[in-house]
Amino acid sequence: MLKLWRLLGRPGKIRFGLALLLSGLAGASSIVLLGLSGWFLTAAAIAGSAGAGYVFNHLYPSAGVRGAAFSRVLTRYGEQLIGHDATLSLSAVLRPQLFAASASTQRGFTSMPARDLSMLIDDVDAAEAGFLRVYSPAAAVIAGIAVALGFVFASDWISGLLALAAFLCTGWAFPAMAVQRSHRAADAHSRQAELAREQTSRLVENAIELDILGAMGRETRVAQAALEQQVSGRDAIEAPYRNLGAVTATAGLALALLVLWRAAEAQSSIAMATGAALALMAAFESTGAMLKVFDARARSSVAAERLAARLQPAEASWDPPLESASSLDSLFPVSANGLMAQAASNAPMIGPLSFTISPGKLVQLVGPSGSGKTTVAEAMMRLHPVSPGMLSYNGIPAESTRIASVLAHVAISPQFPAFLPGTLTDQMRLAAPDATEDEIRNALRIACADTFVAARPEGLDVMFGEGNLPFSGGELRRIGLARALLAKPEILIMDEPFAGLEADLARRLAVNLDTWTTDAPRALVVLAHKPVDALFDGLATEQVHIHA
Repeated sequence: MLKLWRLLGRPGKIRFGLALLLSGLAGASSIVLLGLSGWFLTAAAIAGSAGAGYVFNHLYPSAGVRGAAFSRVLTRYGEQLIGHDATLSLSAVLRPQLFAASASTQRGFTSMPARDLSMLIDDVDAAEAGFLRVYSPAAAVIAGIAVALGFVFASDWISGLLALAAFLCTGWAFPAMAVQRSHRAADAHSRQAELAREQTSRLVENAIELDILGAMGRETRVAQAALEQQVSGRDAIEAPYRNLGAVTATAGLALALLVLWRAAEAQSSIAMATGAALALMAAFESTGAMLKVFDARARSSVAAERLAARLQPAEASWDPPLESASSLDSLFPVSANGLMAQAASNAPMIGPLSFTISPGKLVQLVGPSGSGKTTVAEAMMRLHPVSPGMLSYNGIPAESTRIASVLAHVAISPQFPAFLPGTLTDQMRLAAPDATEDEIRNALRIACADTFVAARPEGLDVMFGEGNLPFSGGELRRIGLARALLAKPEILIMDEPFAGLEADLARRLAVNLDTWTTDAPRALVVLAHKPVDALFDGLATEQVHIHA
């Protein structure tokens, strides 16, 4: 956990330190309150029974009890407030960096698998909770034990040594061994949980298709069986923890009785022994929290190590260092010479392909579904590594250019564009944050999306919600195209832009794109199942056929 924290630049270090201090003070105050109360009440009772109550000083002890009680409340509240604030500061740094690292190292546009995403979410939650579940409670328990030992040693040093040994066993050795045994059982359980999570995610993602095929009931039973097996496996994880709390409480009670017996045998201060006994019992009760501390520490440490590994490769392995990379004022011409592309390191190779993209040109990547059209387009955008000599931009080898410098000149209109919650204007300004309303309307006009947008009473203020998109699939595709146009790229890549369009609408869209392309040094790349050059009149065309 500390490695991850240092890797992030030690966010909130002052607040974390202050929260630890307050947590320790809260734990110490609780034990001081009980120990001092026990001593004070017993001493006052003894003085009263001996007829010396009128000379017994009640002022300072009662003030100490009130001070300890007040300190416990304040420090606990302060530790919770500052500790959560520090954790949020850690989260504010960790999550954007994880997103940036994932985005910069991911190949292509493939989404993270549901299993990996679920594991990442669990790791983030475990790592962020590390302070609140590990360091803060550990500081409180250790401070409380130190105070309790102080009371016991003040009463009887032999009892103090025995209490120290008991604390080492019940607060350290026993929990550590229990957690170790539990985690061995958790290894097998984690595999069951991963299987159950994968099956459940697959069931949720494909619920509509499964229901249509009549397979929902069968797949639901399979997922339910995996979840039930996962739940039953928890028993082996929790078994080492059973009765450990009872052992700890029994040890505390036995030592408390020992302290009182030793005081009675030695005819020493019974008031101090009473305070020590109460402090011991409270401290031993608090050591029960060490089980959760050890367990949370192991889980948080593993999660933090995985997150640190995700953060370490901050850039794609095929991205050259910034200081040695070549700058790109323009991509033209883009030259592919025997280009070979792979969607993943273990995926089949696509190619070789040769083509040139220059201003005023339409390049068509034509092939059936699954042939690798998208992978070739991604490779052209530097989102996949390519061998030296296969791809160049404006005469500069692709391997010497930064991914970001290429993407600055390219936009893509996917077949299924993604949208975030917000208005239509918000969606468009994802591509151009400073775009004016006139620029947005012009992009919608070129994409033949202006008519159906104007038909909505809200216009550009129509809302997009989570799972509640206000337009049909074909309309959303044209809105995605308008957004890509708004970025004003040199090269616009479109995935099946004319699929499902009526002939007149497809022709009108092609004319608009033809004009947009020739208005500036621009080019179009179309991914399609069949050639579309018949729709375009003013552009030079090149067909690149890709076979599955």
